[in-house]
Amino acid sequence: MRFPTASTVRSTVVLLTALLLALAANVALPAPRAHAYGTYWITTFAQASGYPNTVCGTGNGHPCGPNGYLYAGSNYVNCRAWGSEVNDGRGNYNRWWLLTDLDTPAGSRGWVSAYYLSGQGNDQADYWNGSRWVPIPNC
Repeated sequence: MRFPTASTVRSTVVLLTALLLALAANVALPAPRAHAYGTYWITTFAQASGYPNTVCGTGNGHPCGPNGYLYAGSNYVNCRAWGSEVNDGRGNYNRWWLLTDLDTPAGSRGWVSAYYLSGQGNDQADYWNGSRWVPIPNC
């Protein structure tokens, strides 16, 4: 078993503290910079709304509108984070959110629910690495 390093734990504590403070103030956190993460290709079955964080627009007391859209089809994402559930009311749901560059408006970044991934199960956020399905790395 590998234990996280002190710097990883410290970074996680700082990020969680910032998230809690932002939620308490009901403000959006900026998306992490893309260059810190890899690029993972996925396919979405429908156009997905992109949000400034992983709890927006889900009816959970943190309302905010989308800051852009990701078109259906082949797209890349940089990492995933656990957030609010998106569901269709028929038993399909996902709480993973994916950080990506949105298609519109051009140059915008946002979080898109992994609910829109093609061929995934509930609470799954995987990409095809050429030989098997692999979880998208956490942010």
